[in-house]
Amino acid sequence: MSIPLPTASFWIKYLHPEIVRLAEPVVGWFYTISPSGELSVSLGALTILGLFIGLMAGSFGVGSGFLMTPLLNLVGNIPYNVAIGSDVAHMVGSATISQMRQRGMGYVDYKLGLLLFVGSVIGVEIGVFLMQLLKFAGEIAVFGHDLSLMQLIMTLVFALLLGWIGLMMYRETRASLRMATGVTAPEEPMAMAGSRLQTINLPPMIALPVSGVESISLWLIIGVGLASGLLTGFLGVSGAFIRMPAMIYVLGVPTVVSIGTNLFELLILALYATFTHSLAGNVDLPLVIVLLITTTVGNQIGVLLQKRLVGPRSLQVYVVIIFVTILLMILKFFFG
Repeated sequence: MSIPLPTASFWIKYLHPEIVRLAEPVVGWFYTISPSGELSVSLGALTILGLFIGLMAGSFGVGSGFLMTPLLNLVGNIPYNVAIGSDVAHMVGSATISQMRQRGMGYVDYKLGLLLFVGSVIGVEIGVFLMQLLKFAGEIAVFGHDLSLMQLIMTLVFALLLGWIGLMMYRETRASLRMATGVTAPEEPMAMAGSRLQTINLPPMIALPVSGVESISLWLIIGVGLASGLLTGFLGVSGAFIRMPAMIYVLGVPTVVSIGTNLFELLILALYATFTHSLAGNVDLPLVIVLLITTTVGNQIGVLLQKRLVGPRSLQVYVVIIFVTILLMILKFFFG
């Protein structure tokens, strides 16, 4: 059974106008593009993908959102702008569920969350603007094949992002294994850089009583929010892998407060980014519904399996999955 995606179909026809002139349908791994340019993606493939992403997040206790967009493009040939916009919209549901789970379990610094959101709004607007430029940038010939410039650039960007995340996770697992054998790990560069940034006295200086921060430059908070908002607007990722370490090491927020504040900021950021991407025509509602249901179920299954996947060695499986995804992206890029 296949599910038609109207928004994705529109952009398929816009980005690849030669498709509607073909006499035969284009059949990919788990999708079909009709001669009229309509895109239908296997519901089974989307279900497995959503369950897989949710399972990864629940099992390993780390976010898997950065895998969602490239896998949607890889498996279903969904244009990057629609994959990003729909992933952001799906993020609203998952962030709401996470917020409900965390209610009463931790602290939330609402003042910090709202200030981060101010910077995030700027970042989202920049990210969506860049995506709009790529959507209308036309095609480019690569190795004898005509590719949309958006497909080329976003494939490279996601390959680099996934590669960086994979390397960081590999370093973290190696450091954890060394500490388990009694070897002291060196101080993290992020922690050293963060301690230096905390000494910046660029007015206005504000206090964050809930976080126990007596004085911090407002511009540092805005900068952290802008960076995470840019990632959400342009790549469709939550930005938590930037925001959480930045809150702890750069802003000096205790971990227990940073967790709750991150979820609060993520919810309002996802709402705003969804609104902005919807106005740009990047959200496919049927896709969002399928992803929300399947990732939620997968996450619950992953939580049940988490007890069996304890220890740094289990994260090495996650690293392998990341690099396999990069390999598949490269293969699709060269061989279609």
